[in-house]
Amino acid sequence: MTHSPMTNPLPDFRKLYETGLSLLQAGHRDEALEHFGRAILSKPDLAEAWWQAALIFLDADHFPQALRHAARAVELRPEEPTVWATWADVVALSGDAVAERAFLDKLRKARIAPAIRLRLQDRFGAERKGGKGAVGRAPRTRLDAIAKLIATARFDRAEVEATLLLRDAPDSAVACNMLGVAMAAQGKAEAALAQFKAAIRIDPFFADPFFNLGRELANLNRSAEAERMLRAAIARAPAFASALMLFADLLMQDLRSRDALPFLRRVAAMPNAPAQARLKLGGALNEAKEFEEAVAILRRVAESDGETIYGLTTLAEAEMALGRADDALATVDRALTLAPDHVVATGRKAMILQTLGRFDEARPLFLTVMNADPKNGAYFRSYMNSTKSAPGDPVLDRMIGLIDQPGLAPRSEMNFGFAIAKGLEDQKDHARAFTYLRRANDIVCRLSPYDHSARLAEVAKLQDAFRGHDWAGHRVADTSDAAPIFITGMPRSGTTLIEQIIASHSRVTGGDELDFLPKLASGRLFNDPLSPMARRISAIPDPEIAALGRDYMAKVAERFPGADIVTDKSITSYMYLGLVKLALPNARFIIVRRDPRDTLLSIYKNRFPEGTHLYAYDLRALAHHYATFVDMIDFWRAETPGWFTEVQYENLVANPEDESRRLIAACGLDWQEACLNFHNNERQVRTLSVYQVRQPISGGSVKAWQRYEKELAPMIEVLAERGLLPD
Repeated sequence: MTHSPMTNPLPDFRKLYETGLSLLQAGHRDEALEHFGRAILSKPDLAEAWWQAALIFLDADHFPQALRHAARAVELRPEEPTVWATWADVVALSGDAVAERAFLDKLRKARIAPAIRLRLQDRFGAERKGGKGAVGRAPRTRLDAIAKLIATARFDRAEVEATLLLRDAPDSAVACNMLGVAMAAQGKAEAALAQFKAAIRIDPFFADPFFNLGRELANLNRSAEAERMLRAAIARAPAFASALMLFADLLMQDLRSRDALPFLRRVAAMPNAPAQARLKLGGALNEAKEFEEAVAILRRVAESDGETIYGLTTLAEAEMALGRADDALATVDRALTLAPDHVVATGRKAMILQTLGRFDEARPLFLTVMNADPKNGAYFRSYMNSTKSAPGDPVLDRMIGLIDQPGLAPRSEMNFGFAIAKGLEDQKDHARAFTYLRRANDIVCRLSPYDHSARLAEVAKLQDAFRGHDWAGHRVADTSDAAPIFITGMPRSGTTLIEQIIASHSRVTGGDELDFLPKLASGRLFNDPLSPMARRISAIPDPEIAALGRDYMAKVAERFPGADIVTDKSITSYMYLGLVKLALPNARFIIVRRDPRDTLLSIYKNRFPEGTHLYAYDLRALAHHYATFVDMIDFWRAETPGWFTEVQYENLVANPEDESRRLIAACGLDWQEACLNFHNNERQVRTLSVYQVRQPISGGSVKAWQRYEKELAPMIEVLAERGLLPD
C-alpha cells in the first residue's frame, strides 16, 4: 500500500503515524500499535493506520482485531489491492467461516482489477488447497509429464525436463516449482530454494512454492523463515492440509502448542481427515493443558481408527493430568500389550507410577528405558527425581560419561546436566553439582530466551486495571457459593507441601495446578477485540464477574465430580486475586513465602515443562522476576487487606504442628490429625516435588543457598539492590 500524503491530514495523525512506523521498524510492536491506535482516534477516516494495525494484529494471531482493522481499511480504500490482499490473508489464516462469507460478499463488488479479484476469490473456492499457479507459456502436456516423473520418484529426469521447459517458458511458476521439488528430493537444497523463490516472484498468489520453500527451510533447521513461508502458503490456500500440519509442527517445536491448535483443528475437521491429524491434535491439546478435549479426541480416534502406541501413550498422559491414575495405568498397559518392549510406553508407565509415589515399581522401568534409549536424558532426569544418589552410584557415573557423547541433542544434554547436578548434590559434592547445573541452565537459555520486559508489561497492565477499586464495597450478585482454596506463590516455595497438608483433610480434594483460573480471568480482562490492553475492573459488568466464578467451578466439578472443597495450586492465580475473590467470595487464598535465595536456587535446580517459567534459567532474571512477584503481592496487600493468608515456609518447617493448625484454620476448616501426617496421603502428585512431598517435613532445604553462595552472587546482588533479602 502506498503511503502518499493525504489531503490536509491532521498534524497529530501524521506525527503519530510516522512514529508508529519508526517503532515498528525498530521491532517495538506494542508501542507501534499504541501509536497507530491513537492515530486512528485522531483521524478515523484515513486507511493507513487501520491497515498497519491489521498487519500487527495478524502477525500476533489476534484475528478478531485483525479482521476488524483490515475490513475498515478496505472500506476506506476500496480501490487499493494491497488492503484487499491483507484482508484476504487475515480471513484465510483465521479460518473464520463467517468472516470468509463477509469477505467474499464484499469482494464481488470490489473496484479492483478483475484478475486480482479472481485470484483473491479462488483461494476460498472449491480448489482452495493450493496447486493453481501461473502456467505461463508452458504446455500442459509437458507439465503433466514432469508431474508424473516426480510422482514416480524419477527426480533426476524431472529436473532435466523442467530445466528444458523453463528455457521455453521462463514465465511458468508451475515449472519453477516443479524444478525446485525435483532438486530438493535430490538434496540440492540451495538450488531448490532459488527455484521456489523464482516461482513466488512469478506468481505471488501461488501457494505451492511457499509451502515447498517452508518445508525445505524446516529441513535446514531455519524454522523462523519456514514459519513465515508456511503462513504465507496458508494465507493463499486456507485448506492446504499439508501446510497446516507442517506449520503446526513447527509451532509445537517452538513450544507454542496453543498457537498450533486452531490450525490442527482445521485439518482434523476436514472430510476424510487422516487419523494422524487428530492424533497430533490430541498431543497439542496435552501440551496446551486442554486435557479434557485431548481425552475426548484420542478416544474417538482409537474407536474409529484403532489403538496405536502414540495414541494410547498420549491418552495416558492426558488421563494422568486429569487425576485419573487408574485409567492412565490401564491405558498405558494396553499400549504395552501392543508392544511389550516399547520404550515410550514403558517410560510413560514409569512416570505414572512415580507421580503416584510408587517409586520401587517405577525404578526398574526407568532403568529399562535408560538402557534402551541412553541418549534420552529425560528418562535419566525423571529417574533421579525419584531416588537418592549414594557414593558409587553407577547411574550417576554413567550419566557423567554420557553427557559428552558426540551428537547428543541439546535438550538431552540439558536433561543430563540437571540429573547429574541432582545426583552430585545428593552426595554433597556441591562444587561439581553447580558446574553441571549451570551448564544445563545455559542450554535452556539458548533454546528459549526470556524477555523480562514482557513480564514487566504484564504486571503493569494488571495493576493499572485493578488499582484504586472499591474492593471492600463491591458486592457481586448471583455468585457461586463454592469455597475453593487457592494456594499460590513462587514455584518451589513450598506450595506443593502446603497443598498436601490441606488436601489431607477429609473434606478437601487436592486439585494440583488446574490452570483454569488464569485463562478464564484473562479472558474477562482482555476481551476487547480492538485493544491489547486490559479493561479496568470497573468496566467489567458484574454478570461477567459472577460468570467467571461459575465457569471456573463448572470446570472444577467436571474434573472432580462430587468434591466438597478443591484446592488449586495454579502458580499465577495471585495475579488475579481481587477479581477472583469478587467472583468467588467464599474462596480462600494462601500465599506461600520462602527465603528468596532458597526459592530461586530450587527453581534454578529444576527443569520446568517446555515453554513455562522461562525466567528460571538465568540467575539475574530469577531475581528480577521474584521482584515482580513481591510487587504484585504488596499491591494486593494494599488494595485488598485481609483477603489472603501468608504462610512462611521456614516457620512451617520449624514448627509444623502450630503452623499447620493455623493454615487449616485459615482455610475455614476444623483441625484433623491427618493434616500432620500428610506424607501418608496417597493422592497423585504431578509436580517437581513428587518425591519430597512423600517425606515428613524436614529442614534440610532451609538455607541451602549457603552451599552455593559464591555461585549465586549475581542473583543475590540483584536481590540486595532491590531490597529483597530477608533481615
